[in-house]
Amino acid sequence: MTNEQHQSDYLDPYRRAVRDGGARFESLLWHSPEAQQKRFDVMIDCCELLGRVVVDLGAGLGDLARRMHERGVEYGRYIGVEGVDPLAAEARRRLADLPECEIRSGDFVADATLFDRLVKHDRAEVFAFSGSLNTLEQSDAERVLDRAWDAVSRVRGGQLVFNFLSDRSRRSREPTGPASRFDTHRLVGWALDRTPLVVLRHDYWGGHDATVWMGTPDTLA
Repeated sequence: MTNEQHQSDYLDPYRRAVRDGGARFESLLWHSPEAQQKRFDVMIDCCELLGRVVVDLGAGLGDLARRMHERGVEYGRYIGVEGVDPLAAEARRRLADLPECEIRSGDFVADATLFDRLVKHDRAEVFAFSGSLNTLEQSDAERVLDRAWDAVSRVRGGQLVFNFLSDRSRRSREPTGPASRFDTHRLVGWALDRTPLVVLRHDYWGGHDATVWMGTPDTLA
C-alpha cells in the first residue's frame, strides 16, 4: 500500500462525515461530547503540561485546547495538526480567541518526518493522540507511535499520551466501525519496552477505552 492510499484510508471516514454534515462535532466520529471531554480530562491528568509545547495530532476542531483552557491549564503553546482541511479551517476559527494556539494542516500517518520537525523547529514536548488512531490498524498505529516516541524521547521532559478502544472491555464484541479495538496488553508492553515511566488508565469508561502516558526519565524531575 502506498503512502497516498494509506493516507486516504485513514482519513476517508472523516472526509465522508464532513462532506455529509459539514465541519461540526459529529464529523469527528466521537460517541458524545461527554465521552470526548472525559478522555481529554484523563489525558490532562496524566500529563505535566505547565509551560509545555503540546502537539495535538488529529486535532479535529481543536477541542483539546479549549478543554485545557477551561481547566486552567497553563500550557506554553498548543499546536493542533489536522489532516482534513475543512476541520482545520473550522478549528482555526474556533480557537481564534485562545492564546498561543495554532492549527496546521498535516497528516501524521503519511508524513514520516512530521514529528522530528515538530521537535526540532517548534520545540514540541508533548505529543497527544486523542481518538485519532482509531481508524488505523494496530500495526499502523504502532508505527506512528514509534516515530512520535523516537522524536519526543530526545526532548528533556518529553511525553507521549494516546488513547484507544480497549479489547479488554466487556463490550469488546460490540461493533465500533469505523474505529478498531487495539490489544491493550500489547500496547502497554510496547510502551514499557521504551521507558519505565508508563501510566495506564483503564478505569474511566468501564474499560471501553484506555489511555497510555509515557515519559522520559527526566519528565517528573
